[in-house]
Amino acid sequence: MTPPPHPAVADRRARFRRIRQSILATAVAVFVAVFATIYVQMAAGKDPALSASSSSPPAVASTATTDEDDSAVTTEQEQEQSSPPAITTRQS
Repeated sequence: MTPPPHPAVADRRARFRRIRQSILATAVAVFVAVFATIYVQMAAGKDPALSASSSSPPAVASTATTDEDDSAVTTEQEQEQSSPPAITTRQS
């Protein structure tokens, strides 16, 4: 059977236990407060990622250009939306 610890050792263990518990309680309280704040903002519809103040892309003036044979009409907006050609790479 093990003898009871010295009173100083028991006091130190009790103090460490109180410190750990207070740190854990503080961390949990901060987490709950932050989570609740974010939850309330989302529930109220105040999502910062979806805010109306975000900048939207500028409007592009669409001026039509015709080819020499008048068969195709292309606007600047259609030219910007077209994807670049595919690039084929070779793995070594």
